[in-house]
Amino acid sequence: MQRIVTTACAALFMATACAPNAAESPAAPPAPVASAPEIKLPVSINAAMVALVDHASEPLWVDAYVPPTTEDRWKEAEYNAYQIAVAGKLVQLEGTGPKDATWIKDPTWIANAEEMSAAGMDALAAAQGKDVGALDKAGDRLVTVCESCHKAFKPDLPTMGLYKSPNYPPRTE
Repeated sequence: MQRIVTTACAALFMATACAPNAAESPAAPPAPVASAPEIKLPVSINAAMVALVDHASEPLWVDAYVPPTTEDRWKEAEYNAYQIAVAGKLVQLEGTGPKDATWIKDPTWIANAEEMSAAGMDALAAAQGKDVGALDKAGDRLVTVCESCHKAFKPDLPTMGLYKSPNYPPRTE
């Protein structure tokens, strides 16, 4: 009986020893990974800034001086804060403007854009917490980054002649 077991073990050992090891066998080459398409804004960064940042930042600044007193006004502050937070990321994408490709490669531009998003997130937390003091601080942070960016990249007329909607700035309570 021991001889049968020994012979069976030897046969099993030889069968597995001769079989190719999965780790040693050549692996199939990895499937090619499709690269993500380059994302570009369909408009200039300036147009995105006027449409998003101008329309959201000024009401947030007003909210610090004339605080929201209704649920709807706090929701509007949240909405504006979302716009600022998202806009900071969007302006890191190239748009159709003549300086856009240069701007998005500049580390100072990127740092300002990231700071704008951070200020937007601060404003969002303040609006969600209905905290006027925190909203004021977020607004101050936003003013600082906007002024810094405009001095470095766009010291001319901020909108470059783009039209703001007739209901801008929004009404206060």
